[in-house]
Amino acid sequence: MSKSQRQQGELESLILNCLWNAEGPMTSAEILECVSPDGSLALTTILTVLSRLADKELVHRAPGTGRSLLFTAAQSREQHTAGLMLKLVTEAENPALAFSHFAEGLSPSQLQALRNSLN
Repeated sequence: MSKSQRQQGELESLILNCLWNAEGPMTSAEILECVSPDGSLALTTILTVLSRLADKELVHRAPGTGRSLLFTAAQSREQHTAGLMLKLVTEAENPALAFSHFAEGLSPSQLQALRNSLN
């Protein structure tokens, strides 16, 4: 993975976290302020990443006031995390072993919550 791909992935994660933590839809300017309060990023960078997230169906765009757009996460943080976990497990050569190793890393309370969700 190249440095620019890694940075893009990190910026995607930061933007998604802003949207998940927001109380409602956000404008690109609000997302920029959330992700880069020091002004180190340009609005065009945020818009590019938001466009990519929309193409990946991770972000919804809706018309805002005037020419602005409002952005929301397409899934909750938990739904997104579950999708990532499912992708990793389905790509594993031995999914049962992958689940076993995953479960070993859980705390007792997390393991109990997993058991409860399966019942």
